Amino acid sequence: MRNRLTIAYPVREGFVETDETIRVVWQEHLWNTGLVTRCWFMDPASICPAQVKERDIDHPGSDQ
Repeated sequence: MRNRLTIAYPVREGFVETDETIRVVWQEHLWNTGLVTRCWFMDPASICPAQVKERDIDHPGSDQ
């Protein structure tokens, strides 16, 4: 049995805006297997969920 190559694309992210910067809190990735995973870049306990804004990420080859 051959190993299957898996590829993921970022599809959504959560971010926090301040006066000076935008910090990405997490990104969701869609894998070619259909699985969606979330990668955290900041400790979830260190931020207020109400401050996190979400947006979709377009990638090359998407149908949008």
